[in-house]
Amino acid sequence: MGKNLAIFVSDDFFSQCAFSRLKEKYNLFPFSLTESKIFNSFVVKDGNFYLLFEFFKNNNIEFVFFAGKVRQNLIFSDLHITAKKFLAEIKNLKPEDIMKRVVELLEMNKLKILPQTDVFKEEIAEEKIYTYPLTEQEEEDVKSGFIILQDILKHNIGQSLVIKKGMVLGVEGIEGTDELIKRIGRYCNDFIFIKGCDENKDVRFDLPVIGIETIENIKKSGGKVIAVKAGKTIILEKEKVIEECMTNKIKLIGIK
Repeated sequence: MGKNLAIFVSDDFFSQCAFSRLKEKYNLFPFSLTESKIFNSFVVKDGNFYLLFEFFKNNNIEFVFFAGKVRQNLIFSDLHITAKKFLAEIKNLKPEDIMKRVVELLEMNKLKILPQTDVFKEEIAEEKIYTYPLTEQEEEDVKSGFIILQDILKHNIGQSLVIKKGMVLGVEGIEGTDELIKRIGRYCNDFIFIKGCDENKDVRFDLPVIGIETIENIKKSGGKVIAVKAGKTIILEKEKVIEECMTNKIKLIGIK
């Protein structure tokens, strides 16, 4: 019998991939913040920490893996008193700081956090051209785009931006990556989508992820280049993503 692992899930493809992979080695106990249509998960209603730790104790949980996404607007809803107290102690609403504090709290209670880089080792982006080489203008845009993204990341604003011929067309906000791509597609095409994270990003949670859905949105919105941070971005179903990019003449590269 494997060890007991609690996996935080949401109704997305990344959670499904993580669940499928982890069940080969662990006894899985999914949990979520809201009712799931995909998983039979334990719901930590209103962020009730009492419920969460009861769940861990009752199921003899040793490991925790964070796969699901937390809607950022959730913190503005009517949370349980334990969640309100937890947020008040942090003194800010930066997603990274909130998650780091959650992880610290779990580790203080003898739970081990499984890093995303351990589970998706083969899917971590490399520094390479996956499909087609960039033009001189595209190289310049990617270079300047990553410099701008690094500044944005310092303020925990988002992990993605869109650029075209030196003009930043959009930055990921509370709406998420897919909505950013769709929004830009309403104004122009042939844009460059850039996704990454800070060098010091905690690899235990919320690493940048792209997959088939990302490629579909880029294709529908008229984008032409996807540049991701090598060593810190997960490319789900990597071979399928590369094939889809090749078919649709989308340039995919990993940048250090």
